[in-house]
Amino acid sequence: MAAAITGGLLAVSAPATAEARNVPGYQAEYGAATLARGDDHGKPCTSCHPGPPGPAGPMGPPGRADGIDSAFATPTGGVSGRYIGLAQGNGTTLIRDPSSVAPNGFWHDISTLVGYPGRVTDVTLAVPGATPNQLHVTVRSSTGEVAEVICLLTPNVTWPGNCGTFVNRTPPL
Repeated sequence: MAAAITGGLLAVSAPATAEARNVPGYQAEYGAATLARGDDHGKPCTSCHPGPPGPAGPMGPPGRADGIDSAFATPTGGVSGRYIGLAQGNGTTLIRDPSSVAPNGFWHDISTLVGYPGRVTDVTLAVPGATPNQLHVTVRSSTGEVAEVICLLTPNVTWPGNCGTFVNRTPPL
């Protein structure tokens, strides 16, 4: 069957313009760049891959690097009291002795003892039941080193002279 045009003119338009229009059922193409980006005509791209990660953000504030613990102990010839160990986060460790009296303060620095690992971030205290006048102080450094010292307790003792030397208790790696 042949189609015939009768009584009319056939007009041929100029080349297509850059203007794109959407027509129901059809989405206009925006050019080769759209396809190169992986657009799938408005549908989620199933073959797109994320680009490389962006640069790292600014460094956040440091986390806390300090620890605290306490234990009850009975100094020889004294009354039971709560001893507190404080790893300050700056590498030093303090012990609070409730039996201290003036001119001694309550807090005593044990960071000067031989074998102290430095850069200590945590502390724990223990008092063996059989020897309530011994305070076992265990510390852990930021590098993972573990060390322990035993301090003998008497009322108003001079710290840290009542303590032995730190012994390395770091587990094998």
